[in-house]
Amino acid sequence: MVSIEDVPAEQRWEIAARAASAIPFAYDIAFREAIGEKYDEMERPIMVEAGKEFRNLASALGLPTGNAREIDETFWIIGTILNGPEFRGETTEEGDDRTVRKTTQCPILNRAVEMGLDPQIVALTACQTYHKSAIENLNPGFIHQFNKTMCSGDPYCESVIERRK
Repeated sequence: MVSIEDVPAEQRWEIAARAASAIPFAYDIAFREAIGEKYDEMERPIMVEAGKEFRNLASALGLPTGNAREIDETFWIIGTILNGPEFRGETTEEGDDRTVRKTTQCPILNRAVEMGLDPQIVALTACQTYHKSAIENLNPGFIHQFNKTMCSGDPYCESVIERRK
C-alpha cells in the first residue's frame, strides 16, 4: 500500500509551496478581466490579511521580531516556509534599525512567468502590499519599502526594513 510517507518531506513541501504560490494567479486569471481596473483594489485587503498572518506564525514558531535584522530573518524564514525553497537572496545591509535584503530568485515571480502572466500586472502591487503588511505586523515600530523589484524588470528585488521615524 502506498502512503504519503512514501513521498519525501522535502518533495511534499516543494509540491505544496508551488501549488500555494500559484493560487493567487489562478484567481487573477479568473477575475481580473471581469473586474477590470478595480481588481488590485479588491485584492489589497486580502494581501493585507495574508501579511497579518506572519505575526501569528512568528509567535507560534518563537521567532524574534525586536529589530530590523530579526524582522528580516523571521520574514525570510516564514516566507520560505509558505512559498518554498525557490527563494534565494542575501542580506546586504544589516542593523538593528535598518536592514536591506537583495532577493535574486522568487517563487511568486516564477509562478507568474510559468503561467504566462505579466508579473508587473499580477504580482507587483500584491507583493508590495503583502510585504508591507507582514513587516508592519511583525513589529509596528518598523516600515517596509522596495527600492528595486524583479516584477518591474529589475535584476533583483531590494527590500528595506527600517525603524519608523
